[in-house]
Amino acid sequence: MTDLSHICPSFLHTELTNSIISSADAANLTTTDFLTLSLDALAKKTGRHVVELRRFLDILMRELMPQSPVPLLVVTDRQGFISTGDKLIDKVLGGRGLATGCISEFVGASSVGKSHILMQLCLTVQLSRANGGIGRKAVYISTESGLETRRLNQLLFHLRKRYPDEASNLNSENVLCITCGDLEVQEHVIRYQLPFLVRTQNIGLIALDSIASHYRAEHGERGTASLHKRGNELVQCAEILRNLAAECGCAVAVANQIRDQFAKKKSSESEIDIFDLDYQSRYFSGWDWLDAASTGDIHELKVPALGLIWTNCVSQRAVLKRNGSKRTIVIVFSPYASSGQVLEYEIRAEGVRGVV
Repeated sequence: MTDLSHICPSFLHTELTNSIISSADAANLTTTDFLTLSLDALAKKTGRHVVELRRFLDILMRELMPQSPVPLLVVTDRQGFISTGDKLIDKVLGGRGLATGCISEFVGASSVGKSHILMQLCLTVQLSRANGGIGRKAVYISTESGLETRRLNQLLFHLRKRYPDEASNLNSENVLCITCGDLEVQEHVIRYQLPFLVRTQNIGLIALDSIASHYRAEHGERGTASLHKRGNELVQCAEILRNLAAECGCAVAVANQIRDQFAKKKSSESEIDIFDLDYQSRYFSGWDWLDAASTGDIHELKVPALGLIWTNCVSQRAVLKRNGSKRTIVIVFSPYASSGQVLEYEIRAEGVRGVV
């Protein structure tokens, strides 16, 4: 069965498109097949003429072409930044903190401080613009253990001491929390409940902790079909988050998990093809395969969960690493900050703080 109607729900239904969709359904061709196979191969599988298929592909490409829900000038005018509460971390992220209007990702293993940063942002977003916030509320979507309210209140206590003039405006009740027990609930929340909350509750930050948990559990089995389905779901999820961020001028902060990377046993750059994923992943994963191979730490090589499809959905990626008691944040890619910046940080009672 074809997935054309599911991928393109607003597809223009004409006699041509309906008949080719029926042919694709009979031949069990997916949207990916139409985008990757040659016209001759598609004609052979569907029994349709090449001219018809070329016209259909033109319509399909126009349908799949991404379109901004908000004019560029409006998005630029709404561009803002949310301070993390620490000047050193803000500087690494581009100078002023987390940008609104896009998806920013914090990647790392457990206990590196991803949730601490998200909770910190849920409070600093409530500050006035003069103090690094945007004076709005936050929604915290948890897919694992729920919001740690004791830690949130501890951070709130220290933030009020730091900004006594704004103490009355800083409140844990301005952090709306939603817990998702499985992927079905998570998708329902993001697709239906979240847009309503953002538009009616003056939400300035969407914190998702974490994006990978349920996708890894629900699509853990191997196989092309499972990966294809997961990829489609990730793209749709990211599109909703990105459109909300652009339309409402809010920031999206996402925590992501890591997994082991099983790299090939090659020890030098000359031994690996530059088009190989192992070579190219050093520029977007946050872990350098060649450095790991040269130092003998190949078993320590990690990669962000959810693969290349999710990587292409985020605008900014920061990797949090821990080596014993030392923690570092690395900017992998960002439109606002220089890639490769490294900052050591600590987790204290008052929050996550950079170390000079």
